[in-house]
Amino acid sequence: MTLKISETANHNYLAKIVELNNLRKHENADRLQCVSIDGNNVITGLDAQDGALYVYFPLESAINKEFLSWSNSFEDKDLNQNKEVKGFFNKKGRVRAIRLRGERSEGYIVPIRSICDWIFSTTGKKFEITEENINQEFDYIFDIKLCEKYVNREALKLRNSEKKNQKKVAKESKLIDNQFRFHIDTSPLKKYAENIHPNDLICITKKLHGTSFVVSKVLCKKQLKWYEKLLKKLGVNIVDMHYDLVYSSRKVIKNGDLEKTQNHFYSYDVWGEIAKSLEENLTAGITLYGEAVGYLKTGAYIQSGYDYGCEPGKFDTYIYRITLTNPEGKVFEFSTQQVKDYCNKFGMRYVPELYYGRAKDLFEISLTDHWNENFVQKLSEQYLEKDCDMCVNTVPDEGICIRREVFDIDVYKHKSFRFFEWETKQLDKGKIDLETQESEEVGVS
Repeated sequence: MTLKISETANHNYLAKIVELNNLRKHENADRLQCVSIDGNNVITGLDAQDGALYVYFPLESAINKEFLSWSNSFEDKDLNQNKEVKGFFNKKGRVRAIRLRGERSEGYIVPIRSICDWIFSTTGKKFEITEENINQEFDYIFDIKLCEKYVNREALKLRNSEKKNQKKVAKESKLIDNQFRFHIDTSPLKKYAENIHPNDLICITKKLHGTSFVVSKVLCKKQLKWYEKLLKKLGVNIVDMHYDLVYSSRKVIKNGDLEKTQNHFYSYDVWGEIAKSLEENLTAGITLYGEAVGYLKTGAYIQSGYDYGCEPGKFDTYIYRITLTNPEGKVFEFSTQQVKDYCNKFGMRYVPELYYGRAKDLFEISLTDHWNENFVQKLSEQYLEKDCDMCVNTVPDEGICIRREVFDIDVYKHKSFRFFEWETKQLDKGKIDLETQESEEVGVS
């Protein structure tokens, strides 16, 4: 296939072929226009016309630097093919959250023809886009990666240099297939607003800015003594499985080996501390999904500036999802009310709830005239662009999550643009959050 999504792609940072519609003049710039793509305001030039096919890149995606150089898109002229032309991308090639003369810039678009011409100039291969490709997402064209989630790999390499001299020892995993499961990836609400229906039972909660964790008590391999291993080889029925604690960051299991000794990326294992604080609340088969906010015990913030009312050196944990996994590996999802009841029973914090009920009952808006679009707009007005009222420091609230009460888990995130701007500034300073460090650690090259 010409356009494809790689196995390792983060689906929130894919390029997308779009047809421009309802272009409008920029309110404060004569040479600029704006267009809405997946609910995001995108700023473009006067050459763009309704009906034209473009490629959209979402916020904090990183675009192929060779393409940016070929298209003279770097602000540093020396990086461009034409040294006389200046663009606006910095050397990282990031799509940044900024305001251009008062208008939000929530993505970047280029004509599809530019991509086609660049591919041909690079590979000699031709490809044509048809109407069937409209709304198609991808990160690769042929074998060329066009975009990915932006990660500061230079900073990650520096962090990883601390581990270069550690000896790697092969270890046996204690994990059993289909018992432990990581967090699901939540999708942006604006992109999938049509999935919310007026009669849906929904729960709206605060989206906390900390670090994700999973703490689980699931079936694991049991570390056998030497004589048990011998008896097992002789055909004796030895119990070799038991319920054991497994915990992780968003993407990295922290105690998945049978042996107890482990190397951790940080001076101490923050996720181990989280698991220790929650372990007594686990019954067999239960997995807790949540967010830790506040401080590391070193006194550093879990997320820069976000104290969430915690004392330095301490953190709080908030649960937003619970599952039960049976011995056969089948997962049973707790409803919102079951999650709250379980938290109340064991004295755990449930993530702050803002609304629970039918979607149609939240706002007085027409159920037939652009309901989804108006619903998202009302959500933005009601819940976004505010300071975090849980923090002592003045920092922007990250946003909200919306969970549909259906048979399986179905959750969407809706982030504040003020938070996107904050996040952009943090990345500009070269700061890397805990989750990025953990999830990208093994893939740095």
